[in-house]
Amino acid sequence: MRRSRNRSNTVNTPWTTGSASLLAAIVFCVGPFALATQAEEERPPSVIQRVDIVHMTHTDVGFTDHPLVCRRQQVRYLDIAIDAVLATRDAPPEARFYWTAETTLAVNDWWQAADPKRREDFLEAVGTGRLEITAMAVNQTPTLNRAEWHTMLHWLPEDVWRQVNPRAAIQNDVNGFPRAGAVALLDRGVENLLMGINPTNGSPPMQWPSAFWWKMPDGRRMFVWLGDVYPRGFYYFHPSSWRRGPVPESTDTRYRPARPGDFFRADEASVRAAHAHLLGQLRGLEAAGYNFPSLIISVTNEWRMDNDPPFPPLADFVATWNRLELKPVVKLSTVAGALERMKKEIGDKIPELQGEWTEWWANGDASGPREVAASRRAKRLAAAALSPVWGDPDERTLRAADTIYRDLCLFDEHTWGSSDSVARPHGLDTWAQYNEKSRTAYRPMALAKLLLAQRARTAVYPREEGLYVVNTAKLPWSGWISMPASCLRGDFHSLEEPGPGTAIPLVFDRGYRPFTPPGGPDELTVENTSETFPDNAPDQLARFWIEGLEGEAVRRFLLSEKSIDVPAEPDTVKVTLDDRNWPTSAVWPGMEKPLFLEGTGDFLSVAIRGFAARWAYGDIFRLADPVERDRRRSESLEEVPAVARQPSRVERNPYTTVYTQALEHPRLAWITRRLELWNRQPRARLTVRFNRRESEMPEIFFLSSTLPCRETLPQTSNGGIPFVPYEDQLPGTCRDYFSIDSWVRYDTPQGRWLWASRDAPLVTFGQHQVLARRSDPPQETNRILAMVFNNVWFTNFVADSHGAFEFQFDMAWQEPGPTPDDPDQLAETLQSEPQVVINPDLREHPIFLERLHRP
Repeated sequence: MRRSRNRSNTVNTPWTTGSASLLAAIVFCVGPFALATQAEEERPPSVIQRVDIVHMTHTDVGFTDHPLVCRRQQVRYLDIAIDAVLATRDAPPEARFYWTAETTLAVNDWWQAADPKRREDFLEAVGTGRLEITAMAVNQTPTLNRAEWHTMLHWLPEDVWRQVNPRAAIQNDVNGFPRAGAVALLDRGVENLLMGINPTNGSPPMQWPSAFWWKMPDGRRMFVWLGDVYPRGFYYFHPSSWRRGPVPESTDTRYRPARPGDFFRADEASVRAAHAHLLGQLRGLEAAGYNFPSLIISVTNEWRMDNDPPFPPLADFVATWNRLELKPVVKLSTVAGALERMKKEIGDKIPELQGEWTEWWANGDASGPREVAASRRAKRLAAAALSPVWGDPDERTLRAADTIYRDLCLFDEHTWGSSDSVARPHGLDTWAQYNEKSRTAYRPMALAKLLLAQRARTAVYPREEGLYVVNTAKLPWSGWISMPASCLRGDFHSLEEPGPGTAIPLVFDRGYRPFTPPGGPDELTVENTSETFPDNAPDQLARFWIEGLEGEAVRRFLLSEKSIDVPAEPDTVKVTLDDRNWPTSAVWPGMEKPLFLEGTGDFLSVAIRGFAARWAYGDIFRLADPVERDRRRSESLEEVPAVARQPSRVERNPYTTVYTQALEHPRLAWITRRLELWNRQPRARLTVRFNRRESEMPEIFFLSSTLPCRETLPQTSNGGIPFVPYEDQLPGTCRDYFSIDSWVRYDTPQGRWLWASRDAPLVTFGQHQVLARRSDPPQETNRILAMVFNNVWFTNFVADSHGAFEFQFDMAWQEPGPTPDDPDQLAETLQSEPQVVINPDLREHPIFLERLHRP
């Protein structure tokens, strides 16, 4: 695909400019939300005739409190809402209380704990039309895969979903929304989306508040209300914040939730004062170009705003407003009611837009690369456990998988930690919250391993004796399979396929030997700083090569004591090297261009210099003038590449050629890169391991790969929905980095190049693009930079992930042709690990098969 210029990425909104202090005000919702402070007049606005208030809380699974406390408090908030709705059922219509439940996470937690009578109360409240349940389980980051999106929209029991009938979804705080989520919503019959974007270190894609039709690749459309940031509604009526703290824990008894009379007072004088303030706000909105006759605003409580209870006196305030016949009309509403009304009013006047809604806040995920890698491994293991190769999953298997995916959805929820996570990185609350967040990566990884083992043993143990190799992926697989040598229980040297099959040698390598002392320094690698168990002891790993194992297929071997020699094959791969013996290109027969180019495997750090660097980062981000922003970037960003510490070491075997090289970098205790080239097919695997030194100062790490596709825009996917970065995006969305499922592909007349990332979901192209605020593609979109670490955020994310990390990337080439492999399936296959099951000639007991091995 040829490069094309995209629509402007310029954001036209008054809420995203200003100083660092204004940024803090926007995040923490204090006084500067009252942006129109001109003298108030009693004349009503000329355009806006109605204001719909959607009362809700914003659900953070953490941030204000420990995640468990947040979830328990949210259950209580729903109880309050139910009671408030039912208590006002006989009140005049304008005095009836309305509440919108932002997430089904809280609703399901409540439902599971409620007794039958309380469930009846809940359904009665829903039946009034004044308690609305929206569709999404949580506010999410853009790292959910297709299976997670299914789980997100099946969080409630199906009979409960049918009874509450969600008609709208809400995404608050977060700066984007994957098309995969929109498609999943439409599949569930949900056609309305309210976005309450927080512009900190990000921005809405266009002037806001506003609306548009979002057209999906299949032609269906979602009605999107691009609203103010979710607590902004309070400040349409009040000139300053009631909140203090600004984020006290709900357990801090020195603070309290608001009481009747603290704000939204219902006496005539207070309501008229709020009316005067609203008129000034609306005049400012109209002066900025707002031209809809109605306005939808969301109102949260003012205890913390996030994770806050309902405020029932709001109904009394609205009742007084309407009794006084003030203009514009102000009504309480649920979100679907407001959106449906707005859609009828302006649906034929708003634009239709297409493209991926990429996410500014996605960079925060790279603050916890170890946990992200664990979550991605859990997703691969869960997919392997559900592979058809094991047979159709039974109900117990599906329940186990649902538990795994629910945890993964919570890991991919937008809250990563305490509000003080960066300012107080070693506080008990910071560690407590991140411990709970991390659990939602490591727990599903463990449970997915368990489920895969259960499925594998249940399928294989009833079969005859053998070592079984099972490809759970869709496409044929070739590569090395490694296993601990101790699992062999004998002096075996090869594998023999029964009948006229293949004989495969076993290769024994150095590796980890637990619970024994190291025999000497040669049994320790540079990574082994504890010097407790050797990690380079001889004959600890057994490896064998599998060639062309068909997709979703099983091969059976018998262990043999025979030794087999495999003759070396002619060297058909043409490799060029730099002056330190590191590959700069590799060409296989049939290729016109190399698989990769110079720069593949390079490491780059980008640090923000200066005092209070995270605030400086925000100041630069908000600069509207690109020339001034580039000047500040050049002054503030320090780029340091890693350099070769020694020439690379080369190891050749009949199947692959491996280049290993130690690098050095001032921010790393050590770094090693390894490039393995397949001898028989155009494929390579880059593995980089490094140890980040402790530091709480903001910095970003990148690992690069360069492919020979300079004149071609990349393709990738998110949530299983493909898109072309820079071209297939909503205007104004993030073009500095992209959250991807795993793969990037380039289609050219010379063939198709595919790059896949196992551990890191964030990529950019050309250069590092830190603070670039790009509106068009860079020149070198063929250079992929995986963002493997990023701690620039000043809250919510992780300040100082350090220690050893590993990142793996696969590259493959396919010759040009009309039917290429599906990139999702190809990437899955490249990253998959065939399951090895050793089944001896002794039969497993039926009780064990049923009670231990069955899922």
